[in-house]
Amino acid sequence: MHCVALATDTPYFAFTHLPAPETVVSKDQDKKFMISFAGVLALLFGITFGIIVLAMIMAPKHDNASEVEQKKVAARTAPLGTVVTDPALLVKTAAVAAREPWTGEQVYTQVCSACHDAGVLAAPMLTDKAAWTTRKGAAGGADGLTASAIKGKNSMPARGGKADLSDDEIKAAVELMLQRAGV
Repeated sequence: MHCVALATDTPYFAFTHLPAPETVVSKDQDKKFMISFAGVLALLFGITFGIIVLAMIMAPKHDNASEVEQKKVAARTAPLGTVVTDPALLVKTAAVAAREPWTGEQVYTQVCSACHDAGVLAAPMLTDKAAWTTRKGAAGGADGLTASAIKGKNSMPARGGKADLSDDEIKAAVELMLQRAGV
């Protein structure tokens, strides 16, 4: 190893005796590598082929299912419903789905009781005469309470969350609740 001083007086180390790299690769090594590589590829292809054959042997045959089994599968995979987006069909569907008008008792039982029996989300309980008296006075009577039930009030959705209730059905339910509250 020799130290050579440059013009800037910075030491520069130069290696003058580097060993020559081993550049001699025999053709036998290349041949051995190719044979080994081909053997590994053959082994991998053999394993893959074996797995495919094993899977074909062990897989159940679906094409020989009985008609009863096919019907069960069809029933399990059938769609739950359909979505109608055509306005003309929606009108026809609504006409078909028309129902008999509900009484105030039916509306209360099916819709209103879920919240007004337990006071859910600050809904006045059916038995709370003071709360109903206050609300009736603030709304301007039974007609005002009916209008707020139709539009929705605070946490209560419009029409109590059942959009197909008519104004008369809502009015009957409001009158029933006021009667039961003793107002």
